[in-house]
Amino acid sequence: MVNLRKKFEMKQANQPGRVPNYFRNQYHGYDDDMPNLLPTFIKLLDTEKDEDGAGLNAAEQIDRELKSRKCDILKFRNLTILELPHLNEFLFSTELNPPISDQVRHRDMNAPLSHYFIHTSLKSYFTGNNVFGRLYSIEPIIDALKQGVRVVELDLLPFGKDGICVRPKWNFEKPLELQECLDAIKQHAFTPTRSYPVIITIKDSLKPDLQSKVTQMIDQTFGDMVYHEDPQQSLEEFPSPAELQNKILISRRPPTKLLYAKAVENGVELEIQEGSTDKNYQSVVGFHAVEPRGMLQKALTDDVQQPGWYERDVISFTQNKFLRTRPKKRNLLSNPPYKPQRAWMHGAQMIALSRQDDKEKLWLMQGMFRANGGCGYVKKPNFLLNAGSSGVFYPTENPVVVKTLKVKIYMGDGWIVDFKKRIGRLSKPDLYVRISIAGVPHDEKIMNTTVKNNEWKPTWGEEFTFPLTYPDLALISFEVYDYEVSTADAFCGQTCLPVSELIEGIRAVPLYDERGKACSSTMLLTRFKWS
Repeated sequence: MVNLRKKFEMKQANQPGRVPNYFRNQYHGYDDDMPNLLPTFIKLLDTEKDEDGAGLNAAEQIDRELKSRKCDILKFRNLTILELPHLNEFLFSTELNPPISDQVRHRDMNAPLSHYFIHTSLKSYFTGNNVFGRLYSIEPIIDALKQGVRVVELDLLPFGKDGICVRPKWNFEKPLELQECLDAIKQHAFTPTRSYPVIITIKDSLKPDLQSKVTQMIDQTFGDMVYHEDPQQSLEEFPSPAELQNKILISRRPPTKLLYAKAVENGVELEIQEGSTDKNYQSVVGFHAVEPRGMLQKALTDDVQQPGWYERDVISFTQNKFLRTRPKKRNLLSNPPYKPQRAWMHGAQMIALSRQDDKEKLWLMQGMFRANGGCGYVKKPNFLLNAGSSGVFYPTENPVVVKTLKVKIYMGDGWIVDFKKRIGRLSKPDLYVRISIAGVPHDEKIMNTTVKNNEWKPTWGEEFTFPLTYPDLALISFEVYDYEVSTADAFCGQTCLPVSELIEGIRAVPLYDERGKACSSTMLLTRFKWS
């Protein structure tokens, strides 16, 4: 026998007009002439079934959230009545309705420093593309610090009779003065929202007398801000970011210290080679990170679908010691592509990338460190920190889907403001969105929306599903392109976000340019749903 009541309720739930009527009843000022973003979205929502956080359920959730947060939003706080223009402003604002929180989880900052991924830059003073003839400046250093980078790299060389300059060996353009770089770091290292330690990584080819001079310059510039290891104490583990707030740590790169890994019966044997060093210079180096060689390098470049003994030992090593990785010198014929997510899944804390090169890799780096309020430190997942009963855990063995992320892209706006000079000169753009997951190999996936022809404000209403085995290591990327028939599709904005920090519901996702600078207006209205 047919359940007529259930059939009637289903019919009622799918009737058109329920979502517009709901918003009319909850808000004042409904007008067909109001900005067209909200009416377009309401029509989209009205076509959805009331399931999985969609349709009328989604409308009710938006209403509840806005009203519960009204007192926290300065411009809405003193309003006695909320109108639909206020709803429009809230819903499409990347500041009022962001996809992730901008708050730092200070309570999570008390673990040893080795338990964190740290935002790291490569050749921090470079200004141009990775070719000969680039210039150097303190501006990239300042830029990096403002964007949350916590590891700054300086190459030191002798200059003149007894001077010290900052530049790589292979380029002879006008160098930077070391003092200029140190002053810039001191001035921009810390703010009230970015107080966790800054690490200056120094690669030098200096004799002991110049090393002594570097020590004096560091002490005179930073004073008590410099962290010194206490020679009388043997620390079992490194201090926490909370204990090192507003501190400067000095680290040296090889060739002074080189790490090699040899295959031995019980795992990895670490062989450290030391070079001659001024004692005072060594005393200011309070932080030691190593770079992979031999089997450790192999672990980060081999097919991780078939882990070897050395890969587990990399994870074991990074539980209480620091590992720094960087792209190999470029050899397009022999080198595999550098994937920062591969180093993260092995627990490497410092993944060095040039902020001028490796565009797609840079987007992943920026996405990873949008987590935890953008403070530059992200706590590693527990499975990379703890050994289970069967030993060190490896994150590609026996993968099991633990969560499924559903992403629905409703619509977008802002290209006519941010990209008018680059696209749509002869006609309106044909926009589409590429959505991808970066993480462990089992989770990685790339999907595209349909192309919306001749629209500055495209509407998609398309949903994508991503089964995830390790969501704590996953990043979701959105890239928007203008489809071209005969040439490469034109870039129209991107963003990358840590999956573990996504806020469920319908969110305004901000887009950025190629270098990670926020677009003024461009955004995607997107729903995130876990199942």
